[in-house]
Amino acid sequence: MQQTFERFIQAVRGADIRVSVSEALEAHAAMALLGFEDRQRLKDGLGAVLAKSAAEQRRFEQCFERFFAPVPPATAPATEADADADPEAGPAPAAEAGPPAEGLARVLLERDTLALQQAVQRAAAGADIAAMRMVSQRGVFMQRIMRQLGMTELNARIEALAQGGRREEAAALRAGRSWMLNELKAYMRRQVELYTGAAGKSLREAALRERPLAQIDPADHTRLRELVQQLARRLANVHARRALRANRGVLDLRRTLRHNMGHGGDIATLHWRRSRIDRPRVVAICDVSRSVADYSQFLLLFLYSLSDALSRLRSFTFCGDVAEVTDIFARQPMAEALPAAQAAAPIGSTDYGRLWQTLVERHLDAFTPRTTVLILGDARNNHLDPGAGALKLLRQRSRELIWLNPEPELDWGTGDSEMDRYRPFCELVRQAGTLAQLEQALDEMLKRSLRAA
Repeated sequence: MQQTFERFIQAVRGADIRVSVSEALEAHAAMALLGFEDRQRLKDGLGAVLAKSAAEQRRFEQCFERFFAPVPPATAPATEADADADPEAGPAPAAEAGPPAEGLARVLLERDTLALQQAVQRAAAGADIAAMRMVSQRGVFMQRIMRQLGMTELNARIEALAQGGRREEAAALRAGRSWMLNELKAYMRRQVELYTGAAGKSLREAALRERPLAQIDPADHTRLRELVQQLARRLANVHARRALRANRGVLDLRRTLRHNMGHGGDIATLHWRRSRIDRPRVVAICDVSRSVADYSQFLLLFLYSLSDALSRLRSFTFCGDVAEVTDIFARQPMAEALPAAQAAAPIGSTDYGRLWQTLVERHLDAFTPRTTVLILGDARNNHLDPGAGALKLLRQRSRELIWLNPEPELDWGTGDSEMDRYRPFCELVRQAGTLAQLEQALDEMLKRSLRAA
């Protein structure tokens, strides 16, 4: 039962259901208590322990049905050419021996479906089928199962029969082998569904997080937006836990000992070192020129998905000129607000010097001692006046200035980039060309809002 249980838990996790160690232990106790006699009772009991929402309950039920379903007999005839692996060539020899060729031959000649199911289950356990994570591993695990079943010995037996003149027996075993391969392919399809779902999804998400945002295929943008919102929720939860710990404080041993000297060394009063918790007020300034528009879109999505962790958020986009887009996000749903915010900035040559001056003239009230200014742009100014004096004024009025540049750091300050001139005014400068880098930069911003009291 232990091996079956471990494979089932792996399958449940493959169905994108999180199972903690304590939940797995509870499920193990439930399975031992309920047994396998009443299938529905086992399903209800395990579902009550493992599924934590209606969506997870649906995925759990599908997973349970696939995992504990009997292997149905194959209906379509198979040919050896259809097999994922060439049985005549046979898999690589293994140290462990498969079942005796005589026993497998009898199962194939008699078309004993139940015996084949049991043999495949034993072979799959020996091949560690639950370790499969990607669809591309299907052929590898099928080879392992074939080796466990004794395919090498079976091929040798068929060849020996054919060479010994017993052609009818050889033909019967070839037909049985084709039937077994068809059953095995059907079994492997079910195992792929069981074990590669969440793992494949995690691999795709990891690849999206590390790929430069400008290089992501538009077909993946919907999934990327969902991933941004998921990461933002996780980041907000992490920050909330940090804030809780900061509010609770940690024991200040030095103050405690100093204030209790009068008690003869006995600890009578504890003193705690706490941090002041500030929910950041953020002013986001995003370059939406063609070279960095994709990066700005996902930064704005990330920030507005983090709204619970922020005290206030004002946002500006710029290209030829600057436009405040805070009201756009207040009035419109996110799917409509993002393109509208990008279109709000007048088109033209990027001029950072004019940007800083316009912000000083029109929006100086947005910059206060509690404001974190978050800039996303490549600092490429088309060889125009960089306006460092106006940026210095904005920095002096603000709490801090954070610059996120999507270009590789080696390119900063080259050509028409003014990054080297702007960098001295920034408390934090980070490359933000991927979603992972963007998440890390925003995490640092939130950490900086926790200050020692």
